[in-house]
Amino acid sequence: MEKIITDTHILYGENLEVISGYSIWIKNDMIYKIVPKKKIPENIPCISGQGAYLIPGLVDLHVHLMWDGSLNPVETHEKESHDQMVMRAGYNSQKYLSNGITTIRDVGSIDDIALETARGIKRGICEGPNLIACGKTLTMTGGHDPFWARFLDGPLEALKATREQIYKGASVIKVSATGGVYGRMEGESVQNSELNYEELKVICDTAHQFGLKVASHAIGREGILNSIKAGVDTIEHGHFLDEELINMMEDKNIAWIPTLYTYKQNAYAKGIPEYAQLKAKGIVEIHSEVFKKYFSRNILIGCGTDAGAPLVKHPSIIDELLQMYKIYPNSKEVLKTATVNAGKILSLPIGKIEEGYKADMILIKENPLNNLHALYGIDTVYHRGKQINR
Repeated sequence: MEKIITDTHILYGENLEVISGYSIWIKNDMIYKIVPKKKIPENIPCISGQGAYLIPGLVDLHVHLMWDGSLNPVETHEKESHDQMVMRAGYNSQKYLSNGITTIRDVGSIDDIALETARGIKRGICEGPNLIACGKTLTMTGGHDPFWARFLDGPLEALKATREQIYKGASVIKVSATGGVYGRMEGESVQNSELNYEELKVICDTAHQFGLKVASHAIGREGILNSIKAGVDTIEHGHFLDEELINMMEDKNIAWIPTLYTYKQNAYAKGIPEYAQLKAKGIVEIHSEVFKKYFSRNILIGCGTDAGAPLVKHPSIIDELLQMYKIYPNSKEVLKTATVNAGKILSLPIGKIEEGYKADMILIKENPLNNLHALYGIDTVYHRGKQINR
């Protein structure tokens, strides 16, 4: 399969530099060449972008496909059968692709549903984005998000649990290093350290041995510190980051997925379960201040939404990017969290329009570097070089 997309303004390469007068030559599922318009081969089919902006496909690094984004998703899944949850995950996957999110990372699903969804997408049973999934999360007995947890206690169980998820086909390992805001009415605090250092170290060493990255749900300081020392690859949430922890993350090349929008929803939206709202209100402003203070540090920051959580619909990536922009008003650097940075965090050839990268791209009507709201104006989505029917 070969095609050339012409007549566009391209957000090119590492710096999302706007270039015009060039065309994208797609071969199979890759960007084969970027050629001047005057040098387009005559024997390759051409598609006009009609002056639109061609940007990399977006990446959401933190979703839960089988949650419904209602006021209380736990209550929903308690009423649903396993088969209904599978159907929901497949349906939500299709939403991402049609809205220009060409890669997602699912970091927690009941009964490893997201692992089966990823297999279904690869086999062509349903359409969906590139799906990187952990299946069950690794959690202490009674820890955060018990409904989709593989409970473990002690280093030996940590080893076995990690190997289990690898055997099942996980493409990332997710751990709960601290308590959380939503999920359980009682029995956990955001400051609680849950999995300890020894358990986290075994998990990280085992995952890395098999070439997998580890994502750590970590809100409180002690849990963040344990995660960093153990060698996780991403800190998810990270409300209580400070100068010492950021320095350690810089030294160890650990990325940060802040997920700002979900905590704003938990804190201020009407109808959120009261226990979650109280906890969220206690930390949401701290979160914003930490993000503002450390956004420009030498760590990769990636865009993750926690989509599926209370009042965080599938997809919510533009909501997350706009929330970032309110705190740190730099459109290019914010957009890079869902493109260039995300590709680096995943160590995959995605997130850039550049030779040798996957042909995951979006045509939009206006330049998003001038206004991120332009991301709502999607004209065409290309996934692995194929035009997606929206």
